[in-house]
Amino acid sequence: MTVEEIFHLAKKEPEFLIFTGYRFIDIIGSEMAVEYEYPHDSIVLGGKLRAYPLPHRLYIDLNIKNKKDYFGELRYSYHDTFYLRGISRSLFHNLDNIRLQGPSAIDPRDSSDVKYGIRAGINTIFIRLKTPDFPAHFYIDGRLIERKGTQQQRSLLGSGYFGRNMVRTSQKRDIDWQTKNITIGANSHLGPIEIDFSHTEKRFDVNGDRFFSNNYTDSFVRPEGEFPHNLIPELKGSTDTLKIHTSYTGRFTASATFTKMERENTTSSTKSDYFIGSGEIQWLPMHKLAFFLKYRHKDADIDNPDSVTITDLSNPLNKYTYHVKPSLSYVNDTISGAVRYRPANGLTLRAEYVYDNIRRQNNDRWHMPDSTQKHMVTLSADARILRNLNLKARYIHKEINNPALNIEPDRSDEGRLSVSWIPVSKINALLSYSISKEKRDKITCAEKCNDAEPEPEKRDVKRDKLIGSITFLVLNNLSITTSYAYMHNKIEQDIVYNTGTYTDKSVPYKDIANTYAVDVNYMLKKNINLNAGVSHTTAKGNFRPSDSKLLSISEFSEFKMRQTVFRGQGEYMLKHGITLGLQYKYSRFNDALDNPHDEIKDGRAHIVLLTLSKAWK
Repeated sequence: MTVEEIFHLAKKEPEFLIFTGYRFIDIIGSEMAVEYEYPHDSIVLGGKLRAYPLPHRLYIDLNIKNKKDYFGELRYSYHDTFYLRGISRSLFHNLDNIRLQGPSAIDPRDSSDVKYGIRAGINTIFIRLKTPDFPAHFYIDGRLIERKGTQQQRSLLGSGYFGRNMVRTSQKRDIDWQTKNITIGANSHLGPIEIDFSHTEKRFDVNGDRFFSNNYTDSFVRPEGEFPHNLIPELKGSTDTLKIHTSYTGRFTASATFTKMERENTTSSTKSDYFIGSGEIQWLPMHKLAFFLKYRHKDADIDNPDSVTITDLSNPLNKYTYHVKPSLSYVNDTISGAVRYRPANGLTLRAEYVYDNIRRQNNDRWHMPDSTQKHMVTLSADARILRNLNLKARYIHKEINNPALNIEPDRSDEGRLSVSWIPVSKINALLSYSISKEKRDKITCAEKCNDAEPEPEKRDVKRDKLIGSITFLVLNNLSITTSYAYMHNKIEQDIVYNTGTYTDKSVPYKDIANTYAVDVNYMLKKNINLNAGVSHTTAKGNFRPSDSKLLSISEFSEFKMRQTVFRGQGEYMLKHGITLGLQYKYSRFNDALDNPHDEIKDGRAHIVLLTLSKAWK
């Protein structure tokens, strides 16, 4: 059969779908009740196109929910010599306006009725060219990430050694950030190996409010004047990557990757160079047994200026120069070995050991150890106990010598277990549970611990998570799914304040969240499909210092919230490819604690979406 005959047999008639509608939204109270919904009514438009007039292939998907929330995708290919894919997506994030309260001095510079929100957009394009009669490809991969809108900027001014008078302030910040990333590369099969080389340029540009300013007076160390603060730096960088690997098939495979990166903070003139080299070998002596060996080396050389000078915005002759600590450079080596064994059908065992060693420069200026070693052992098993019962288990043990940060443990243990069970053909159950414990024997002080205070000793952490769901096929056209999720974190740690002058023993932090959900799918008739669901989430947490002088901190950390979401959806398919759609969503967000110091506020929202679509085939 010729290629032309194959193309002729594969031809398919184009498929078209267009839809339109209107979205109603009503919000009472905080817009965090629908955190990722644009809080305004809007027209809805969209459609799909699939066309395969071979050797051309075309796919278009467009869904415009509103001017802040949309999705679009374009795919086109010609034979296997040209391929194009572009995606544009965007959503809106509502942000709370947190009012300043409390006994200390405050200076609110934004009004209480200002609403904050940011549109986040991601645009990508990928183009690939292939030589007609040789396995060589040339490609371009571009990405643009945008964040536009407004957010609240809260600052503590006049604090520390910059001034005696501490003032809390809040004000509106205009956000207009762009991250641009473009990669140009080529790859080819050259006998038993494949080689890929790529070059990447990356930029982070800041528009809008790049910084704020404040009039500093009564300062300890610098002259009085109007100086900038909360500046967002601009960044740029480039990356060269070489990848080499053998054939993907066979009992022995190997791969290697070499990466050279350069990064620069154009605002502060800080520069960094990275070299990353990694390699992997895989050996399958028999179909039941496999060995894996990996090695990774990373060298980070970071250089920043010794000092930075800032200028009084009201008087260019008034300047202040402050010294900057040298950046933390390091060399990191990681080696791991793993073995996978299948002693019987339906049973797979795996064991892995990882050794990680990091060596630092300028560590004394950052009060860190000169090196840290990590050991990790992982044991896992995938088993089919019965034909309709599958089990996955995993155990991870870590030990860290000379942890760099106080939140890192000396040792930790984690266990994971998941079960899928189909007791009868109309019931499907899933259950997943994980638990981890971390232990730290000694907390380090940033400089020197105060001999008059108790020596900081420990940090104990316990985390566990449970997720389960059961699906019942009540009738051939009716299914019900119930689910439950539980998350719990508990931390108890000695905390050292003010560079070792005060120690707070056994400070507890904990949070807990529960989510209950029920979803129903019912096909009333062949042309009528109904879906409904309800979920309820409760969450609470607190951080409680034990000393009476610090109890006010807990006022800002304690929270308790409840959220209920109801969703309903229906489709009625008429003749000639016409479909009527209705979607409804109700969300209620409740600050159960009514804490005036947290960012949780009560809110309710109703969202109704009406659509009309037409399909052609």
